[in-house]
Amino acid sequence: MRSYYGDTRASTSWIERGETCARITFSPTLQDQSSSSSSGIMADFRVQYDVVMEDIIGDVQIYGGYFVHYFAPRGLQPVEKNVVFVIDVSGSMFGTKMKQTKNAMNVILGDLRADDSFNIISFSDTVSVWKAGGSVQKDSLRQGKVVSLSSPQSGTDINAALLAAASVLNHSHQETGNGPGVGRIPLIMFLTDGEPTAGVTTPSVILSNVRQALGYRVALFSLAFGDDADFPLLRRLSLENRGAAHRIYEDSDSALQLEGLYEEISMPLLANVRLDYRGGLVGASPWTLFPNYFGGSELVVAGQVQPGKQELGIHLAADGPKGQLLLAHHSEEATNNSQKAFGCPGEPALNVAHFIRRLWAYVTIGQLLEERFQARDTTTRHLLAARVLNLSLEYNFVTPLTSLVMVHLKKSSEESMKQPSITDGLGTFTIQNCISCLAVDGDPHFVIHLPHSEEKICFTLDGRPGDLLQLIEDHKTGLHVSGQLLGAPPRLGHKDQTRTYFQIITVTADKPRDYTITVSRSSISVRGEGTLRLSWDQPALVKKPQLELHVASASRLTLRLGPFLEFLILRHRYRNPSTLQRPHLGFYVVNGSGLSSLTRGLMGQFQHTDIRLVIGPSGPCLQRHHSPDVPVILGKRLMKDSPRLLPRWTSCWLVKRSHVEQLLGQPYSAYVLNSTARRHEIGNSRGLGIE
Repeated sequence: MRSYYGDTRASTSWIERGETCARITFSPTLQDQSSSSSSGIMADFRVQYDVVMEDIIGDVQIYGGYFVHYFAPRGLQPVEKNVVFVIDVSGSMFGTKMKQTKNAMNVILGDLRADDSFNIISFSDTVSVWKAGGSVQKDSLRQGKVVSLSSPQSGTDINAALLAAASVLNHSHQETGNGPGVGRIPLIMFLTDGEPTAGVTTPSVILSNVRQALGYRVALFSLAFGDDADFPLLRRLSLENRGAAHRIYEDSDSALQLEGLYEEISMPLLANVRLDYRGGLVGASPWTLFPNYFGGSELVVAGQVQPGKQELGIHLAADGPKGQLLLAHHSEEATNNSQKAFGCPGEPALNVAHFIRRLWAYVTIGQLLEERFQARDTTTRHLLAARVLNLSLEYNFVTPLTSLVMVHLKKSSEESMKQPSITDGLGTFTIQNCISCLAVDGDPHFVIHLPHSEEKICFTLDGRPGDLLQLIEDHKTGLHVSGQLLGAPPRLGHKDQTRTYFQIITVTADKPRDYTITVSRSSISVRGEGTLRLSWDQPALVKKPQLELHVASASRLTLRLGPFLEFLILRHRYRNPSTLQRPHLGFYVVNGSGLSSLTRGLMGQFQHTDIRLVIGPSGPCLQRHHSPDVPVILGKRLMKDSPRLLPRWTSCWLVKRSHVEQLLGQPYSAYVLNSTARRHEIGNSRGLGIE
């Protein structure tokens, strides 16, 4: 059967359905694309689908010694919930973030069911409870907005805020009769954009206090708003308290992100879901427990069955509405034909047994990574990491311990190639040449890809507003790249920490042609035989001998100098900037293979450097020729490598601010081009014949 959706005149999209196949085609015409915007269709293509599940236990498949269980029961009535919203109102939330949070909260509160209970806690260095007497039912309130968060204050007391939320929920739980605590699922939705700076600030103490206060009933869902939130702490808080943590990216749609994440937990259907598997499993517990099951989601369990076992029994026990106990049992026989195929006609057949083995590996890797994150001793973490690494390499999954690499192959006369290798302990595929190695963006955050690896190191430079910094200097090829810093207000509580961004990037090429390209936040100039001035707001393509410059989308400039040098400059702007945000530029080396081994500068020195990541007695560190080891820690960094898409979080080996000069090998002043001391130093060096 074929169904049409979208613009039926042009047949923009349609669906073909079969017994084992659904093919979705989206094919907008040029007219459709131009009617969306001048840049075409800029949107997500989302497909929502469901499958038939006749048994409340769900769908169970057993093939080739592995099973997968999809649990998504239908026809259940929602369980009433008692949700406490804990909102950060510290100074860093001032402006756009606070406005977006209020807008999202008004929508969220409007979507609460009539029998749900809720309360709101706002906090900074102090805590304010909206209804001190405990949670109130939605239908007991008059229509209208109820969100009136206090004005931003200094400090972030995460510990006190969560303990206050626990107190509210405990008070509601102790009420009798038809009070808010009876038969309701207790939830906390916790939003912050920072780290603990007031009250109790030690993460281990906060974790212990919250765990004791919440007990084993409350599910804590944490939302990390922006780049500066302490996501590792929030993630651990949630994992230890029956919940999950998510990131909210700072953008124009942040309110929609908040609403979307709340929607995922807005309809609890079951609590304390226990699934027992009877029939002989291999290497795993015969039961699994999920704290809650929410409408619109699906629980997936995968495992191995003992050889020769032809039947698997599944027993379900869960708490439903009004505390009712839901019980069910199901038996599933193994499918003897493990090579049974499924898929769409005319396409390569997919093997069910192979798919289920990979799904088992995927689910297992996710569980092991969570266990590794929560492990407190180094030995356990290493053992779990080894198991993750083995599974991910065997089944070809990308994880935080492995990387997906595009290997550039050169055909020899024998049409042979060298296979990618694995570095000891890190599980990283290696390549011979690093093409996209260097980047700087943000405050300013430098990202360096390690040679012969896909690991990245990240460091932040504490610069001075107005300084002109040497990013790349290659006297052999005549290439010079510099960036001028722009100052920004310090974050609340961090007045001693200067914040800077790049406002001007200048690229000068002396050989074989003399070009100077100056890029600011408002304009672009190309100086050669004459001077050409360009606007960011007008698409442009400039082609000259050994130079090609392309301006697109008012935010992206690509610069090519010959066949082996390519740079990308991004212009970042904010529709509704906060007092802390500044328009700025990001600089990326897309192809630096044309740089010589003599290249210097904050970025250039890393193009051909011999730097390795090793695990030493005191932990991971960077080793560089004739330089002391530089300690690093594995963390996350928000990458802004596209102005049109949301920033993305990526794993990175972080160099602490106190070790940045040790990594660079020289003090900050050595890279400043416009200071009197620096010019005098360079002049003396050249006078002595030192280059």
